[in-house]
Amino acid sequence: MGVKNWKLAGNNLDPLVDAIQRKFALPRPIALFFAARGIKEEEVQDFLNPRLANLSDPYRFPGIQDAAKRLWDAIANKETILIHGDYDTDGITASALLALVLRQNGADVHSFIPHRFDDGYGFTPESLQKALDTFGPASVLVTVDCGITSCNAVDEAVRRGIDVIVTDHHEAGQQLPNAIAIINPKVYPELEDLQLLAGAGAAFKLSHAFIKYGREHNLGGFQTRLEEVLDYVALGTVADIVPLLGENRIMVKYGIEALRRQIRPGVRALIESSKLRSELTPADITFRMAPRINAAGRVGDANVALQLLESEHIVDAYKCASQLESFNRIRQEKEQEIYQEACEQIERNLAWQSDYSLLVAGRDWHQGVIGIVASRLARDYNRPTIVLTIQGDVAYGSGRSVACLNLVEVLSHTADLLDRYGGHPMAVGIGLKADRIADFFDAMDREIRKQISSADLEDVIRYDGEAQLHELTPEFFKYLALLSPFGHSNVKPVYRFNEVQIVRCSTVGGSHTRGLLRSRTGQSDFIAFNRPSSKFYGKTLDILATPQLNVHQGVEIPQLNIIDVREVY
Repeated sequence: MGVKNWKLAGNNLDPLVDAIQRKFALPRPIALFFAARGIKEEEVQDFLNPRLANLSDPYRFPGIQDAAKRLWDAIANKETILIHGDYDTDGITASALLALVLRQNGADVHSFIPHRFDDGYGFTPESLQKALDTFGPASVLVTVDCGITSCNAVDEAVRRGIDVIVTDHHEAGQQLPNAIAIINPKVYPELEDLQLLAGAGAAFKLSHAFIKYGREHNLGGFQTRLEEVLDYVALGTVADIVPLLGENRIMVKYGIEALRRQIRPGVRALIESSKLRSELTPADITFRMAPRINAAGRVGDANVALQLLESEHIVDAYKCASQLESFNRIRQEKEQEIYQEACEQIERNLAWQSDYSLLVAGRDWHQGVIGIVASRLARDYNRPTIVLTIQGDVAYGSGRSVACLNLVEVLSHTADLLDRYGGHPMAVGIGLKADRIADFFDAMDREIRKQISSADLEDVIRYDGEAQLHELTPEFFKYLALLSPFGHSNVKPVYRFNEVQIVRCSTVGGSHTRGLLRSRTGQSDFIAFNRPSSKFYGKTLDILATPQLNVHQGVEIPQLNIIDVREVY
């Protein structure tokens, strides 16, 4: 790992920091957080106190009342409603969420989750046929976390007399599907504040509109408590790595609280099998819970994960959780095997690579885990990365971006070499002929060079500003907790502390260092993960660190989690 550049979040922030500190009587490092993150004074109060009442009216979505009415008509007429989801955590949680809300209000509803390898990605005419073969005829079909580019599949459903409602959050194509309503914020420029919703968030908006419409027209919905399905929203939103800002942050905050209450047998079984504590954080979803849910779709059957989340009895939930554990072990083994092969290709110059991009390919690599490998490589090599599995004369792959690069836009300029592509700016899927891989890499690399500079690919650590040890008071930690939930686009604050002396330190856990440091203004315990004690003992350092409370035997002890260090000469 090379030397990282330290980059200050903003310049000349002191006047803004002072203004925020005075107006809201905040500790200075907390005011610095708001100034560095570009959070305006008028937004500070709502950021510190996110409320469910601040969620916007779902009726802002054009056509959503028509969708709600159609769902209530289906219930009244005893028609079957079919939900078509996706095999990742976002799609599975969105399916479970919408199905639960509809069932609570008398709907006959079934959820179809496609198989990654048998059915491919998204809502297709083939997956429509399979869903109808599995569950029988349906009058209404709702897509969740898919459908926005599925014009052919929607046309086929309409031809069969099925009304389609699309809920999605992916980028739309040039043509929109012929649905009775499209619940996707990216289709409506006026919904700029909702552009960050995940698939589970879009499904929640439809559920909210459904309940609101039912209550307004005295059709039902009076017993449904929407705040109790926010655990599904939190799982899907955090797992899909969308920004934890705006309404996402509100829903995740209250969704995490619902997860902690473990009101569902499936959630309880998942938490126990993940060996998590009850306090839970978004990081626990990212690194422990979501990988287990995703593993079902990657190497097994995603319906096992859906059954887990929908379990009404703890015995059934434990069985599903045990299956997910098995899937996850297989996923880890296959992922590590492919990752090592990919790294060997890179180090031996057998991969397609430049200073701007990276592509690795292997014959019959497991298609279900190459997206995770792409994420690891993009992080480790700090370059946009494509990982392909070659099967016969075709190649399928996943890509992950870095910095500010929109990978979907890049692929749009290489579309003539691809059989298919799609996804998010930061994560894509592609398919192409195997003999086109070299040409595709060259075209992709040329396009990436047009859109970003070498400076965009520098290995940097961004920090909010300088702080003093004496500013880390109990009041500071009280406000620090209010800045959560932390995650994508709302990362934990990182402060710079200058000229700290290491008073004592020792090795813990084999490769970590714990100790005490001191400056002219105070002292603090510290922890430094994957850094040997020899880098600290007896030295004076500038450090980047995140303050946190370490709970030991029920006692909360302030400490600094050190991110990076520089010796002071």
